[in-house]
Amino acid sequence: MGIKDDLRALRPLVGAWSMVADPVLAEAMASCGFHWQAVDMEHSPISIERAAACFIAIERRGVAPMARIPSPNPDLARLLLDAGAAGLIVSTVEDTEEFTRFSRRCLYPPNGTRGIGLSRCNTWGDDLDDYVQTFEPVLVAQIETAAGVEAVDAIAALPEVDALFIGPYDLSASLGDAGNFTTAEFAVAVETIRAAGIRNGKATGIHQVEPDPAALRARIAEGYTFVAYGTDATAMRYALGRPADIVDGAED
Repeated sequence: MGIKDDLRALRPLVGAWSMVADPVLAEAMASCGFHWQAVDMEHSPISIERAAACFIAIERRGVAPMARIPSPNPDLARLLLDAGAAGLIVSTVEDTEEFTRFSRRCLYPPNGTRGIGLSRCNTWGDDLDDYVQTFEPVLVAQIETAAGVEAVDAIAALPEVDALFIGPYDLSASLGDAGNFTTAEFAVAVETIRAAGIRNGKATGIHQVEPDPAALRARIAEGYTFVAYGTDATAMRYALGRPADIVDGAED
């Protein structure tokens, strides 16, 4: 059973962001035991070539390779899918018509207009028939603006949307208080997104930034079934702390 089926069944899935464009680090992170791992092409300077190398490394550990893209860009999406991405997390989704047009470019005829080429996704033609006939990418709509919240019910109702994902930092900024997740406006927006997911039978996810197991359990208990658990960069920073401060404090 693949990640798309798991999302439809609302089984809790935990993933992470790969922000460092290095396949060795991507594989090391995947070996921790995630369900999915997304190469972050929204906030990291990662090329298609480096993303493809990370996909290979992630797959070696039985983890579904995904990518987060900064907008519903079908040309970037098709390159990543041809490179072997199992799915895409699409940033800043606000409009149903735009997302529908985008999704059609990610699907093969008769459901869409994705071009067919011999590439890594179909083992350069060895698995072409099976891939073209059976593969549908996981498509996750990231809701992170006031406009996205306003349209979230219609977005969640789209059959091509497999999950909703809350981008907490951008959402809080769009609501006028960047990084503050305690405002009443933020709480209402988050609940609006969660409720839209429930009404439409769609998985809903959020980014648990700190690699804190208790916080992850709390997210799952709250009903989130597509949780991003930190990034490679933040995990390193939390693990290492600030060792120089320890030394400097010892000298005082």
